[in-house]
Amino acid sequence: MMPLPTDALTPETTALAVAGDRGALRLVLAHLLDWLPASARRLYGGNLDPEELVQDALTVVVRRIDSLGEPARLDSWVMGILRRVAADHLKKRRRRPKVPVEDVEQVAMLAPELPMPGNERRSPETDAWRRQAVAIGEKILSELDPDARESFVLHLEGWSQTEIATMTEVPRGTVASRIRRANRHIREASLRLGLMPGQADTQEEEGR
Repeated sequence: MMPLPTDALTPETTALAVAGDRGALRLVLAHLLDWLPASARRLYGGNLDPEELVQDALTVVVRRIDSLGEPARLDSWVMGILRRVAADHLKKRRRRPKVPVEDVEQVAMLAPELPMPGNERRSPETDAWRRQAVAIGEKILSELDPDARESFVLHLEGWSQTEIATMTEVPRGTVASRIRRANRHIREASLRLGLMPGQADTQEEEGR
């Protein structure tokens, strides 16, 4: 799973950037470049150019850093910017985002019964597994509606439901509902694709 945004940047440094300190702003941008490109790739990389999204988002950050009211909430504020930038790009493209799945932990969650090689180092075996896993994960996620997919991916990356609610500007309960809907879809899709043990037989036995 993608590492969570680092804690190396202090709110005090961010506050200096908000106040116009250019050196502090450079530290803010370096901090964002540690994790924002990965988030952009996971959320929109199948359909939009992640590098272009990050560049546009950082341009907004530089232009509007003085509007950040709570320096401690820098990361969630920037995720909101990334989301709006992506929405603008998607309107122009008129296509739904396709979320790539590449991390072993994500694939293991989406397809727990997929045989996984014991050695994660590069080899023909692991490369074949990753290609198969990515194809399966993308197929499952591509079937989700955009709202559920967005909340699920953000939650999978480590953001709390409260943070996701702030980013997406919906109530926390709506975020929780979207994540539940995504989890239900993933389980049903995994059963349908034969990636998880079925429960139909067990349920039938219990009903007798």
